[in-house]
Amino acid sequence: MAKSLPDKKRSETLNGLGKRLSYNFRNITFLETALTHRSYVNENPQLVIADNERYEFLGDAVLGLCVSDLLVKKYADFAEGTLSKIRAAIVNEKPLAELACRLEIGSCLLLGKGEEISGGRSKDSLLANAFEAVIAAIYLDSGFAKTKSILKKLMGPLLNDDSLHYQYFDYKTALQEFCQKIYKTAPVYRIVDSRGPDHAKKFDVEVTIAGKIIQYGSGKSKKEAEKQAAQKAWQELHNEKE
Repeated sequence: MAKSLPDKKRSETLNGLGKRLSYNFRNITFLETALTHRSYVNENPQLVIADNERYEFLGDAVLGLCVSDLLVKKYADFAEGTLSKIRAAIVNEKPLAELACRLEIGSCLLLGKGEEISGGRSKDSLLANAFEAVIAAIYLDSGFAKTKSILKKLMGPLLNDDSLHYQYFDYKTALQEFCQKIYKTAPVYRIVDSRGPDHAKKFDVEVTIAGKIIQYGSGKSKKEAEKQAAQKAWQELHNEKE
């Protein structure tokens, strides 16, 4: 059977994770439960302890709400569909597992012998679930506002990843709606250059609004170049309006 760590060593492990989270647990048993895998409980029935699966369930909901709240406030002009896609990309197994690795959550887990041997401490699914459980532990210990504050710091690079915004936000549609509303006209796209062999062409596009050239974009296709030009124009005009 797997054995639990000595109390002093376990306490050091939990406190170490708390420091990496920049959070001091008032009730450390929340964190202990969050880090207890079902395999450990199954192999140690005499301990009469709970695994972290209920915390995973709660943490998933808390994480989704916190990220939704942060995205809605950050991107006031993004439609629901766009926000949903960005949230799904952020609250996903791979990025959550990477966050868990950065926090060294894997080394803090209580695992059964079989799970330990099979490399459970480095499995993306297990790490992502454990991260959600830890978020639930913070929520149970301090509530929504504190949890959101910690998540904002932990997930800052993901929340500010421009590649996600570019991938999911329809800049051409947004620019057209913006221009129709403000300038009563639609943006016009024009190819100003195309170069390279047929299998590797590159296009340069300009976008004009009310006869004024606003921005340029480049890409491997006309569509990609127009999207880049639209993104730059939308951001420039939006900033000017603000």
